[in-house]
Amino acid sequence: MSDLVVVTGAAGELGRALVGHYLSLGCRVAALDRTEDQAASVAGAADHQADRLRVFAADQTRPEDVDRAWTAIAGWGVPRALIANAGYAKFGGFLDMPAATFRRHVDVNLTGTFLTCQAAARLMARGRSGGSIVVVASNLAENHADQVGAYCVTKAALLPLVRTMAAELGVYRIRANALLPGVVDTAMTAPMLSAEGVRDELVGLTPAGRLGTPSDVAHAAAFLTSEEAGWITGAALTVDGGQGIYGQPRWIAQDRSVPFEPTWGPGLGADHQPT
Repeated sequence: MSDLVVVTGAAGELGRALVGHYLSLGCRVAALDRTEDQAASVAGAADHQADRLRVFAADQTRPEDVDRAWTAIAGWGVPRALIANAGYAKFGGFLDMPAATFRRHVDVNLTGTFLTCQAAARLMARGRSGGSIVVVASNLAENHADQVGAYCVTKAALLPLVRTMAAELGVYRIRANALLPGVVDTAMTAPMLSAEGVRDELVGLTPAGRLGTPSDVAHAAAFLTSEEAGWITGAALTVDGGQGIYGQPRWIAQDRSVPFEPTWGPGLGADHQPT
């Protein structure tokens, strides 16, 4: 029987790339997303490989949803790998951010990832055959960008979570690593990248000379879950074309020249904005 790989956040562009790549490697894939409709959309996009794909709906902020989904997955087998890809991000300044928005970042990015990884690890440990967990964080886990502080904080918190899993789960021959993608060219980033001058400036700030693609991240995840990475655990692999060398690109810039009267404007592409 082929290896079973679980992908969360499967309905997004990155999630679909992960699902498609593991299917192309001959794996069975359990694809999870928050709602029945989102999960069904993954199946519709890969219907020619439906015999090796099953979809599950689970809101990872709800422990009962996570338990129900993983009980169903266990009926299909013990996973060899989990790609914890589900996440949440919303722009908002520190002074103006509602507590509910900050809490949502914590619930999805941190608590939800913990619940998902714990469920996967318990199943792998009982199966006594080892496994691999990859947490999709962000290069913002190691850098700052204005107006996305809650995202930065919760993605940064995933790094010690990964090290905790690596340290405590190694005895079960379970490895845990993080992926730190940079700016990936997707429908989600398209509105920001389509602003005048932004794409060109960002490419110019990227040593690799291009933006990332979902396929770049999928290939990196597949490496970390492969036997070739069998002695890699507790690590954070940056997949950003070198963007992090210069820090996180400034999507929004603050003018601090007048005390107590901050103004916000475009960061990237600012020289191209009309006056």
